[in-house]
Amino acid sequence: MEKVVDCIENAYQEFVAALANVLETKASANGERTAATDAALENLKKKKESFKVACDQADHLVDSVKQSITANNTFPVNEDMIDVFNHADAVADYHDE
Repeated sequence: MEKVVDCIENAYQEFVAALANVLETKASANGERTAATDAALENLKKKKESFKVACDQADHLVDSVKQSITANNTFPVNEDMIDVFNHADAVADYHDE
């Protein structure tokens, strides 16, 4: 689980750094579109996708753990409840006759 969290954190930090780079590059180009701004935007796009993939992997891990927990969970059956159900069935059968 720590590995997944570290992966998300690293991807997020890289995404934020790429975003800062876009802003700096745009500012140094006086808002004009240049090869440098295009490269910065492309890098930002890649870092955004990497961050999304890291989040999706974490989401799959959480879903897998949830399924594992619910699949392995057994609920104890109270014997008194079984008696109540049996009694209700007997009463229903009696009224049907």
